[in-house]
Amino acid sequence: MKPIKAIRVFRSRRLTPEEIARDKEIRRKIEDEFPPASKPRRKEENSLTEMLKTSLRSSGRSFYQIAKESGVSPIIVTRFLAGKRDIRMATADKLAGVLGLKLESK
Repeated sequence: MKPIKAIRVFRSRRLTPEEIARDKEIRRKIEDEFPPASKPRRKEENSLTEMLKTSLRSSGRSFYQIAKESGVSPIIVTRFLAGKRDIRMATADKLAGVLGLKLESK
């Protein structure tokens, strides 16, 4: 079987209603054949993510100040707090260090 080569298409005009309908139908067929791997995760109150978010919000300092002190982009911090992105463990370590948080085992 010969591999399919994907080509990125840039449009110079708006799509017609027929093209929009065709694209939606193709997307629906793809999603039917390849459903999402899993449902979105529920917020877990005791998760590291939620504990870090709670600590950031209750620190009494601005997110911008915490970001600058930790060497993390303020945009990353605000998107993380808004739930629009996850952060890497290294970033979480930097934020936790500025907040004075430490991970301890029971």
